[in-house]
Amino acid sequence: MRLFAELGVEDPPPPEAVWAAELAPMTVFAEGPEGQVVAYAAADPMGELGYVGQLVVDPRARGQGLGRWMMERLAERLRGQGCQRWALMVKRDNATALGLYTSVGMRRVREGVTLKVTRAHLATLPPAPAGLDVVPAAPADWAPLTAAFGMMPGKLARFATRASHQLLRLAQAGTPGELGMMDLRAGARLLFPFFAVSPGHARALLESAFARMGDGVDALTVVLADDARLEGLLREAGAHVCHETYELRGPLPGLPGAGA
Repeated sequence: MRLFAELGVEDPPPPEAVWAAELAPMTVFAEGPEGQVVAYAAADPMGELGYVGQLVVDPRARGQGLGRWMMERLAERLRGQGCQRWALMVKRDNATALGLYTSVGMRRVREGVTLKVTRAHLATLPPAPAGLDVVPAAPADWAPLTAAFGMMPGKLARFATRASHQLLRLAQAGTPGELGMMDLRAGARLLFPFFAVSPGHARALLESAFARMGDGVDALTVVLADDARLEGLLREAGAHVCHETYELRGPLPGLPGAGA
């Protein structure tokens, strides 16, 4: 919890039960000479791709190459788990972290923004098209949703195994193709990932999310990726911008053809 605050995000640390069940198995720690924790990182193998969820170095231990050392250890760990590539999210203004990640072969693939969206902001969006339903995303939906919205391969299958995640998609009778999806993490009041083919379709997802959360919840954190139209509408409506990010991906260093 002490080092989690160094991420610089507005979200609180995960509840202890969620930490123990979902995050602890993929988290590693670095201990200093006196046994104190000086860094931690979470890396999630998702088949061919490994996702680095968090990397934090204690401010008192920075400037000594510990971040790079941790990335090297994560790369070893992910290679041993069968991964060929890795990915992560980083704040756009974190020049130090961007320098580290690009130096190990990661490159920017998309932009993201995290917004605090209220029911009042939702009401400013275009009306949802008629006939839309929000239904659970089944295993057969994961691959087409991933392809349609450019998500990290294996991400939905991985998240579906976790009790704190609820994968939902938009459906409309007689309409082929993928219309939208969200991962509702009720405990964190978070929608991530979140994709929709139009602001009206996004409204349908958001209305469903608020309905599922109940009247006592007036705001949800929503993570958008490469959706300038929806982002612009929510910004104009006054939605609070929590942070702006880049998604980086690249080959795992140490593998043939990785270039590192």
